[in-house]
Amino acid sequence: MDGVGGWPMNPEDKFSPPDNYPAFIERVDDATVRLKTRLRSVIQALGAVSLLVEKYQGASLKWEQRRARVALECDRCAGEPETYAALRELHDTAVKMVGLHHAQTARITEKLHLLQDHRDAIHKALAELEAGRAKLVASRAVSQDRRKLKSALYELAGANGAAATTPDPGLLSDLRQAREAVVLAEALMEVKGPRP
Repeated sequence: MDGVGGWPMNPEDKFSPPDNYPAFIERVDDATVRLKTRLRSVIQALGAVSLLVEKYQGASLKWEQRRARVALECDRCAGEPETYAALRELHDTAVKMVGLHHAQTARITEKLHLLQDHRDAIHKALAELEAGRAKLVASRAVSQDRRKLKSALYELAGANGAAATTPDPGLLSDLRQAREAVVLAEALMEVKGPRP
């Protein structure tokens, strides 16, 4: 059936499609909540691991200082062989402890860097979700405005049977131009996509 002024009327124009935007926005919000929960866990773990790194670095430094002092005593030792042997044993122990603490610090530091990478990845994903949500909200607003404009134009054109039996030719011309503008705008938005 043709509308007033030769406008084609079809069910898609007369009845607006369902608004699916809330479902997509809800999905984005759910993903955001999950990531924020995981981010809190990662930040908590980062704090604990950072303390461990500081602890092992401090212990390693103390053993290194002890090794240096014992080494100096060994160099100065001019006493009995038993004394020198005891100092060498202390020195060897200090060297082993320094190595152990260095290795443990390296392993914990690697874990720390991994957690930092996880934190950064979550921050990046949250930023993308925020941007995506803003685009969805903006696109929904545009879609709602388009539906309102269509409805207003159809009502003016008599799409709901409210037009006069002898419509104003000037009005019909203006409405046709408005319809063309709407069609061009819709085509442009489909090509360009909604922009927040």
